[in-house]
Amino acid sequence: MAKKPLYKRLKYGNILAVLVIVVFVAVMVSVIKSSKNEDDSSNVSAPSTESSQSGDVSTSDGSSTLEGQNTDTVLGKINYTYDKYSKASMYDGVLAVVGTQAAFSGSSVSDCVSCYDFMSDSEGNKLFSVRDNSVTARTVTLNAVKSMMTDFCKQYGEAGLVLMNGYETGDSSSDLCTGYTVNFRMLAADGTYTDFSPMGSYQWLTENAYKYGLIFRYPQEKAGVTGVSDKTGYLRYVGQPHAQIMKNNDMCLEEYVEMLKSHSYENAIGYTTENGSDYAVYYCPSEGESTNIKVPTSSDGTKYNYEISGNNTDGFIVTAKLPDR
Repeated sequence: MAKKPLYKRLKYGNILAVLVIVVFVAVMVSVIKSSKNEDDSSNVSAPSTESSQSGDVSTSDGSSTLEGQNTDTVLGKINYTYDKYSKASMYDGVLAVVGTQAAFSGSSVSDCVSCYDFMSDSEGNKLFSVRDNSVTARTVTLNAVKSMMTDFCKQYGEAGLVLMNGYETGDSSSDLCTGYTVNFRMLAADGTYTDFSPMGSYQWLTENAYKYGLIFRYPQEKAGVTGVSDKTGYLRYVGQPHAQIMKNNDMCLEEYVEMLKSHSYENAIGYTTENGSDYAVYYCPSEGESTNIKVPTSSDGTKYNYEISGNNTDGFIVTAKLPDR
């Protein structure tokens, strides 16, 4: 049988070589893509160390999931009405953040009372000392402090603490301008005062203040956020559920109020406190000279119990007490 011409044999050989090369390239591309997908998948599924430590996980709508958050509570399906708040009220409230970046701009506080009336329990037992009778603070703050110190002294006896400062107006960058803050110092054996230190029995205060709606305003580990490192004995009343949320999620006031900006009425934070009370917390930005703020209501139009606090910069924070389940 006659052989095929040389040019035909070369032609078929070239075609076969090309086919082998094409198949090899296709296989290599497939392997590379598969490896890349595995790497990408690994990167997506592994949460960052920072997120794991803070307990604060962002969701697709920009909001956050907090430790202890009740995700079943949804205000978006509840009736509501509007309350109008003035721009001036934006600078006052239990969650108003005052500091070097946001000086106090609110009006003078008129509901402060002498701290002297709160330094003993209901049976007349002394809880702490007060510098003098000129030291004042808001009643809601002093009631919380008295309740906390009563429980402390039942376990450890009278505290060697002196309430040195309360409501003051001299420094507009000081948290004392709010009237919600008091400053404790420790009384030394020689009669001098030292900065509060959460050592020994006083550690109980730092661990339990949140139960009374109180926070230590300037935690040492948050000095980079607050800009303050030398005011260890400043106690600030913020109320519930805010004190518990901050405690459970290791947040200072600045971090907490900033986080709330991602939670509107439609994606409010639902939170249950340790005593079983349910709350909804959400933010409403200022609209100028007056702001219409959504307030949840029952089906008959009755408003839920709620409080509105300004944040001292650009909006309002609503805290609504939800009906018992």
